[in-house]
Amino acid sequence: MKAILSSGLTAAALFLQARCISVPVALETRAAEACGFATVPLYVVVSGSLTDRIYTTDATEVERALEGGAYLHENVLANVYSNSTGPRVPNTLPLYRLWSASKTDHFVTTSWDEVESAVDSNGYEYQGVIGYAYADTSAETGCAGTKAFYRMFRPDIEVHYYTLNSSEIQTATSKGYMYEGITAYVFPA
Repeated sequence: MKAILSSGLTAAALFLQARCISVPVALETRAAEACGFATVPLYVVVSGSLTDRIYTTDATEVERALEGGAYLHENVLANVYSNSTGPRVPNTLPLYRLWSASKTDHFVTTSWDEVESAVDSNGYEYQGVIGYAYADTSAETGCAGTKAFYRMFRPDIEVHYYTLNSSEIQTATSKGYMYEGITAYVFPA
């Protein structure tokens, strides 16, 4: 039960677990019923300094980050299509992840032009595709239930921050972040 709570799942997930339905299967079923394809959790792992966040679909990477001690907690931020499923889903784009050791920042984008610019001019290292998400809203893709994956950047410490909660944009901007727009559309956790 503690594992479920620590992964940030909702009361609905607890209800499903009490009825012996696997929570990950229940989440995949919800997406499969809506769009015909299974999803995987997109984790966010937060550093002790709260400046870096790792965004990943790899549970082993989450465990390694937590064991190393620099990252203190994780939760499921959203659900996305896996690297094996995503390329077959119409209207999706890869979520590219980059890392800058000098900035201590993980950066996620759907734009290959941004990847090239970050690598060529801003000291980032390309780390690969972490999953797939929609480029457009649910109404435009025909896949109901997606939410905007908002991106912000704090220039004084050069870090990115992502959220599905539009009310967090105002809070983050009051703390020095600049709103950079919607990266993609994902399924809420």
